[in-house]
Amino acid sequence: MYYPIQLPFILNDTFTRLVTYREKIIPECSDFVLCFWEMFPKTNEQARVKNIIIADGCIDLIVDFDQRQLFFTGNQQTDFDYEIEVPARFFGARMMPGAFHQLTGLPAEEAMGNFILLQEVFADFNLEEFFSMSFETAQEAFQTYLLEKFSEQQPNDFTQLFPPLFESIPPTSKELYEQLYFSPRQCQRLFKKHFGLTPKMVLSILRFQKCLQILTSEQAEPADILAVTNYYDQPHFNKDFKQHLGITPLELVARYRK
Repeated sequence: MYYPIQLPFILNDTFTRLVTYREKIIPECSDFVLCFWEMFPKTNEQARVKNIIIADGCIDLIVDFDQRQLFFTGNQQTDFDYEIEVPARFFGARMMPGAFHQLTGLPAEEAMGNFILLQEVFADFNLEEFFSMSFETAQEAFQTYLLEKFSEQQPNDFTQLFPPLFESIPPTSKELYEQLYFSPRQCQRLFKKHFGLTPKMVLSILRFQKCLQILTSEQAEPADILAVTNYYDQPHFNKDFKQHLGITPLELVARYRK
């Protein structure tokens, strides 16, 4: 199973103090939507806080409830500088890599690093009615809308690709091409279309998310990481990890388990 990890409550003390962040899985649409999430203020204190968004290969459909906007967006690399003004309320759907293209027909690379408004893609969503609802009722309507959008679809080969790759991550791009029976050029083109990422980026994200899974598990030991993720040496691993998260593996373990 591929379930990427986001850690805003670990990476920013101000965020933790001022904002509640929660995720919820709805099994009926788990082939397309990994989780529905929400963020809302704990206090009325006004501040600007950084919401560090870890690269996970996903494109989210996000609702900025107070600014009355719905938009698709994703990140090719971790965003360390995404600031929000609190108090503010957000919720969204973290879609399986590949699901954005299957849902909209748009190349995924158009949403990576960009914002695509929902009304630019679908004309059947009543924004006025939606933003007249309460925060809780709007979340229910949002979930129902996406469930209906995906209800008549079956995940295609690309929307199903990340889970098996995550279970057995190819050590190199060359081995990925061979496993998928694609030429390098084919794989580059198809991955940009379906994921908005290069094959090399996909492998980097999968390895890093595997590291997070291990480091945030009570059962596994940090020493297991190198064997699982195919990193060649400890300095290489530390450099990649800090690039993705901004802190070292040992710092993450200390913060997560304190």
